[in-house]
Amino acid sequence: MLFKQLMSAATDWRTLIILGAGVVAAAVLSNPFPALIGLGIYLWAVQRLASSGRYREAAERLEVMAGLEQRYKGLEKAVQELNPLLNRGRAELKRRADDVQRCARSIYHEWLSHAAERQDQAPVVGEALQLGALYMRILKAYITLHTGQNAAATEDVKNRLARNQARLEQIEDLEARRTLLEAIELDERVLARADEQEAERERFEAKLAAMESTMELYQSNIYDPGATPEGSHLHEMLLEAEAMDEALEEVHQRTRVRSR
Repeated sequence: MLFKQLMSAATDWRTLIILGAGVVAAAVLSNPFPALIGLGIYLWAVQRLASSGRYREAAERLEVMAGLEQRYKGLEKAVQELNPLLNRGRAELKRRADDVQRCARSIYHEWLSHAAERQDQAPVVGEALQLGALYMRILKAYITLHTGQNAAATEDVKNRLARNQARLEQIEDLEARRTLLEAIELDERVLARADEQEAERERFEAKLAAMESTMELYQSNIYDPGATPEGSHLHEMLLEAEAMDEALEEVHQRTRVRSR
């Protein structure tokens, strides 16, 4: 922060004039003493300017803008990682991802166009960009974990289970009954897991839909000069998305370990 303040002050036109005067005086007189005086004046001017409130504010604005730029780059990276999965047959998911990306970009660029007057909104804009990136990561996990499920295969298991349960009532041989019971138990486990996956898929859907609504709401508010952006709601949604993303990352890491 101090370095930015000093650099901002050092490039001010008044400072450069003072420095130039000292250098010219030293050159004309061919004496190092005036040069030392010029350098002293220059350093004094830099210190005074760097300590002024105007330059502190300018340096802080630059730091805020740099932080938001990094968040924006994080969103773009998440979009690039998701795009290969949004292939044919996933047009609806691609539309939803594009909408969230558009909202996040609009929020960021709208803030940039009024950055001087909206410095107090910068933290919320940063959270909106972060939420957009998390949405892309969670959607990627959703596609990987759930959209490849075969509903027809689950239906086949249900039909087989029903047939085996009917056959069980007709079989008297103990060994045959034991084998059939084992098959029934395996199918029941498969269906139980399918039910768990369906419930998990529904939780994914609900979370993604809530994130989409939050982004759209905030975008609408930031475009309206008379509205107050729902910063607290955005923050709560961000915390929930971060927790979900961390849980998904743990699942991903465990899966990688088991596959080795």
